[in-house]
Amino acid sequence: MNPEEVARECDELHKCIEQGPGENPGVFAQALTSVRRLRAAASWDYPLNILTEVEVQLAHWFSPEKWRGPDDGASCRDNLLCQISRVEDGCNRPRA
Repeated sequence: MNPEEVARECDELHKCIEQGPGENPGVFAQALTSVRRLRAAASWDYPLNILTEVEVQLAHWFSPEKWRGPDDGASCRDNLLCQISRVEDGCNRPRA
């Protein structure tokens, strides 16, 4: 996956996150598809570890549970967006 494709998948994740929080099975499935595409293209452990965290956080984000707290999920959203930025920056293995 080239950098433009990685950016496109990350943009798709951003769009999905903007449609939450709360139960939305269709958007959750779209987000998981993007995560799986990124995971398949990852060439080293750093982005793979982040993507695992993102997948767990997405399950939380699209959960019907009453978890949002006093900031109505803003900190969870910010954390997801930060993690996605780290994936985008770290998808290509640095050269030794």
